[in-house]
Amino acid sequence: MFRADLDWDAFTRFFVKNFRNKDKVQFLQFASSDGSEAYTQIITLLENHDNIEKFLPIKAYDIDKNICNAAKSGFINITKTDKKKFADQDINFNKYFKKSPGKLYITNDSMEGAETYSVSEPLSNNVIFNHGDMKDVLLRHEDNSNSIILCRNMLYYLTDREIDYLTTLAAYKLNKGSLFVIGETDEGKAEYYLKRKGFEKVLHNVYRQT
Repeated sequence: MFRADLDWDAFTRFFVKNFRNKDKVQFLQFASSDGSEAYTQIITLLENHDNIEKFLPIKAYDIDKNICNAAKSGFINITKTDKKKFADQDINFNKYFKKSPGKLYITNDSMEGAETYSVSEPLSNNVIFNHGDMKDVLLRHEDNSNSIILCRNMLYYLTDREIDYLTTLAAYKLNKGSLFVIGETDEGKAEYYLKRKGFEKVLHNVYRQT
C-alpha cells in the first residue's frame, strides 16, 4: 500500500482541484489486484479531504478471476512494511483494517509474512471490484472530461503494439482534463506513447488529456 512511485497526497490534491467544477468524477482502476491501490486512494481521500462523494466509488478491474475474487472477499493480506507506512503517516491502521482469525489464500501470492485482515466499510463500500479487460471497459466508457484512469505497473508487461493500442484508445475516449496515471515500471514506454497522443505530464506518472 502507498507505493512510493506515486505521491498520493499530491496526486489527490491535484485531481480534487482539477475536477472542482465537476459534479461527478468517474474513477476507474485497471490491474486492481488485491485492492491495495484502491484502498490507498480511498484512505488518502478520507484522511485529507471533505465532500469526497463525487469521486467514489472507484470501479476496479482485473483480468485475473482469482485475484478479483480475493479482492471481493472483503479480506486482504498485509505485511509489516505496509503497516509501518500507516504509522509513518500518522494514520490509524485499525480504523481501516481488523485482524482476521482466518487466512486469505491467493494463488501464487508471494507476500511472505503477511497477515490477513478484514476491510472496514469505509473502504469496502467505496470500491467495486469487477473481472474485466481494460480495452473492453474503455471501449464502453463515456467521458465528460471527468475521468481518472489508474493503470499502474501494468503496461510494462505488454508489447509495444499493445501499449500503442491502449494509449490510442485512451486518447480517443478521454476528453480534455481527464487523467491517466501510470506506475514506475511503465514510465519508459508509456510516457512516449502518451505524449505523442496529446497527454501532458502534470505530476510524476500523472498525465492529463489536452
